[in-house]
Amino acid sequence: MVGGLRKLTASFVVPAPAGVAIRDRLKRLTSQDEMVLRAVGAHQGALASRDLKARCADGLGHGADTWAARKRELTARSSSRIAGAITKATHDQWALARRCQAAHMKTLEAGIGGNPHPPPNDVPSRCRRYRDRTTRPWTPGLGWGIPCSNGVESLGKDGTAPTRPE
Repeated sequence: MVGGLRKLTASFVVPAPAGVAIRDRLKRLTSQDEMVLRAVGAHQGALASRDLKARCADGLGHGADTWAARKRELTARSSSRIAGAITKATHDQWALARRCQAAHMKTLEAGIGGNPHPPPNDVPSRCRRYRDRTTRPWTPGLGWGIPCSNGVESLGKDGTAPTRPE
């Protein structure tokens, strides 16, 4: 090490994180507490469901103004904090669904595109039958096209050798 040891600085205390969510099980609840929690959960679930429906109706035309309108509507029925949490969760859920939909469409388009790994053009003549299936259409009575170099014709879709017209 060229410069020697580094100099130590005074130690300091890092401030505690702010806004931490603490999740814990609720213990020793009375039946009335359970009833209240279930009612609050049902109410917030209904709000989230309505907000997701509105977000889906907005579609790709969604913007800051529609987000603010949805949050104002939710704030009238709950607190601002709950409204913000619901609109954010709804937005995240909609974005995830769009990403999954795009990925699914991509796999479907890849499947429609044909064989993703077509055989090379320099396939040996004994394997020409396979190569011809990717480039030549099926011909009734002739199969997939040119016979192989060993004189055996291409097999038809049913696995039998087709007959040539006279």
